Amino acid sequence: MSVMLREEHHVFFEARTGQSLLDTMEQLEPWLDHNDIRPVEFKHTVTPSGAVEMLLTFRTRHEASLFEQAFCQVDAA
Repeated sequence: MSVMLREEHHVFFEARTGQSLLDTMEQLEPWLDHNDIRPVEFKHTVTPSGAVEMLLTFRTRHEASLFEQAFCQVDAA
């Protein structure tokens, strides 16, 4: 019996301050469509302050990396 393990790569994404979930999805969907990428899982939270936080799961490290490069900014201290 062969068991196939599913590869998963998670990316945490925080929307710009003041951006709603709808606005955020309208920003992400064209990019995902253009790159033919479909997250395996999508979870979101709206914090008490109104910030939108998302956890996206991608099939491959490459997909996750492309998303991070497009949407996740690293603060250089």
